[in-house]
Amino acid sequence: MVNEDAVNVVSDIIGWCYFLAWSASFYPQSFINYKKKNVGGFSLEFALLNPSGFFFYSVYSVAGRVNSGLGTGDITNQDLVFALHAFALSSVQLSQIFIYDRGQQGDISKFWIIFLIANYVTVLVVWGIEVFNGPLPNSADTFLMMGYCKAAITFVKYLPQVYLNWSRKSCEGFSWENVVLDFMGGSLSFLQSAVKSIALGEPFFDAGAFNLVKFILSITSIFFDSIFFI
Repeated sequence: MVNEDAVNVVSDIIGWCYFLAWSASFYPQSFINYKKKNVGGFSLEFALLNPSGFFFYSVYSVAGRVNSGLGTGDITNQDLVFALHAFALSSVQLSQIFIYDRGQQGDISKFWIIFLIANYVTVLVVWGIEVFNGPLPNSADTFLMMGYCKAAITFVKYLPQVYLNWSRKSCEGFSWENVVLDFMGGSLSFLQSAVKSIALGEPFFDAGAFNLVKFILSITSIFFDSIFFI
């Protein structure tokens, strides 16, 4: 019989490793931007989308940690600390695109601004319906909707950087250390989600424990980082 306490210890170790890798991934790009005083190789749209995504993820994670019955799935200590740290560092990167030279990038695409506004409007509408006791399905309260908005942002946030690298035919100014650490973080995050299922024979997509947003964040990071490696 597998020792559940030992499995939990292994899960925690993997979790802190993913936290370190994913958290560290923000620093190389921030340092390059600062050193060069230029963000020409760093997508403005990625920088715009990321803080809002992690703002949603932070609120979602805090709510799920405080009340495990919300439907967020299992929120570990590592998930919570990572979300808050990522929001802080991505906000620093957002400030950099307004401080440093943008090279040939010009203005931020209005499409992504509208996309971001639509996410905030969706959350506010759901919140308003809750406040006035309107009908909502069980999977659509305000905190869960913020998680879904984080998932939506994660699905698309890498696209502007992929396009920027392709259009410039260059990765100059874009941190490869960031890609490696992001890939490691995504892989370890997925492994942490899977380890209990593998070791204890629990359903991976169990309705009570499965953290959909964390799963999407992991898989999407792995997928797009693989594209950056090409």
